[in-house]
Amino acid sequence: MANPANFLDAPVAGMSLTAEPKSRPWRRPSQVSTVDEAVALYAPIFSDKTTSRMLLGQIQTGIPLTSIADILITGNTMEGKHTLDVGLLVAPVLVETMITMAEMAEIDYVVGNERTDDEPGTKQDIINQVMRSLKEEEAMPEEPMPEEMSEEIEAVEEEPELRGLMAPRSAT
Repeated sequence: MANPANFLDAPVAGMSLTAEPKSRPWRRPSQVSTVDEAVALYAPIFSDKTTSRMLLGQIQTGIPLTSIADILITGNTMEGKHTLDVGLLVAPVLVETMITMAEMAEIDYVVGNERTDDEPGTKQDIINQVMRSLKEEEAMPEEPMPEEMSEEIEAVEEEPELRGLMAPRSAT
């Protein structure tokens, strides 16, 4: 249960509509509107020595490149530099640039889109896996069922007596 004092600190309904128009970054048009302009926006990050060293340090720790690109895109979208859709279109360029940087520095990297063996792949992979397991089950010899278990199954298979308000009239 929430503390009543916290209700007084909460925003008032419609408070987001009281700010002046264009006073927030997300209420203004973005600074760049094309993918080429967005790539030019990110170019100084990769050309600056201190920033690129920090970036390579993060890559070396094993942070996936897609996560780093997502952080860059989200931050610049919140600041109003570009829209989210331009950010999504520039993401592969950022990842490829980081891959090139890591390979030039001879650093092992994780892209972030690798599939492990325990994850299901495409629909066809799942279908093939199910078919293999069915073939394995067919190849196994069936053991006879114990008598106690067969009696329990027969008891469960009997239909229960229908009673009550919603039961069909023929059942009562």
